[in-house]
Amino acid sequence: IHSKMLRSVLVALLVFLAFADAKTCKYDSSGFQSHWRFANNSIMLQFMNTDIKNNHWTGIGFGDDKNNMVGVFFMVSNNQVAVRTGSTTEHGPPTFSQNGTNSGPQIGTQSLLYFPEDKTMNAVVQIPIQFAGRNLQSCQKWRWIKSGKIENGQLTRNSKSPKDKKV
Repeated sequence: IHSKMLRSVLVALLVFLAFADAKTCKYDSSGFQSHWRFANNSIMLQFMNTDIKNNHWTGIGFGDDKNNMVGVFFMVSNNQVAVRTGSTTEHGPPTFSQNGTNSGPQIGTQSLLYFPEDKTMNAVVQIPIQFAGRNLQSCQKWRWIKSGKIENGQLTRNSKSPKDKKV
């Protein structure tokens, strides 16, 4: 047991050190606060939506074409947060493969939190640089998607155009 615990601590320390040297970028606008770092062929992304209601979805899309984005999407349902990958358009709901499971690019989930009293959702995820056929380290637009409703388990269109930033 002792060696397993020591190994876990060492792995956690190595992951922390790998990201500690990387430059942190940020986006803070329009109800979003995000920080991210590129390191070890992945992106550690902290994504916060400060105005999302229960039974709504939000996310971040990647790509210069607003009608052909891949992304990471967060669904707040019953005050719990779920994360999935998929694709979307400017206003369309995300499309997931294989009945909505995260069968596309594998992302690591560090933390998924929802605070209903102030309508804030916070997530920390690790996304591979090579994501759904795109290299996220190259210069392209990242798009913060405000929210859409979840009605009877179905995601609806988002009502506002995503906020974008060239990364």
